[in-house]
Amino acid sequence: MANAVATVSKQLENVSETLASTKRHLAKRLENLDWKIEEQIETSKLIASDVDEMKSNLSQIGYDVEAIHQMISGLEGKLEILESKQDTTNSGLWHLCQFAGGFKDGPGTKVYQDVGAKLANHSAMAYEERSRKGLQFIAETKESDMVEKPVENVKNDLDTCTGEKVKTVKTRIHRSYPVGFSLSRDIVGSGI
Repeated sequence: MANAVATVSKQLENVSETLASTKRHLAKRLENLDWKIEEQIETSKLIASDVDEMKSNLSQIGYDVEAIHQMISGLEGKLEILESKQDTTNSGLWHLCQFAGGFKDGPGTKVYQDVGAKLANHSAMAYEERSRKGLQFIAETKESDMVEKPVENVKNDLDTCTGEKVKTVKTRIHRSYPVGFSLSRDIVGSGI
């Protein structure tokens, strides 16, 4: 029996040593686990602060995008105004060219040649109290060369035009922009 008691006591010592070593091992593992949990808590806090920072950055980006959108809208309005002014200028230049082209070979050419001659002679004229001032002599010359149509002829001319189609002239004005796009519109005028 003494052997059995000694064997049991040896087994109890072994169990006791095994329990102590398991306790030490588990204590180390719990310490490591506590350290990892603390590390995860710190990482979670950093992630949360980064997320908050990103939210504020995204919010700021939203405001910046809105500001850029408003600025582009303002520029778009200014470009539309400039385009409108350019269209008006181009139209005016086109009409001016058409007007000037009509005088090139038209019946009024002689009037302007006569005016040029009068301008040359006018500078040589002596000053008189009753002399014409400014460009009045051009207006008087033009008025004297005008032929008045009787009212009946004007009415007959209008009566003949009512059933006819009036031909329209389309002129294309083309603008190039340095950013690589271009717009073109047709200017349509009747009887031009």
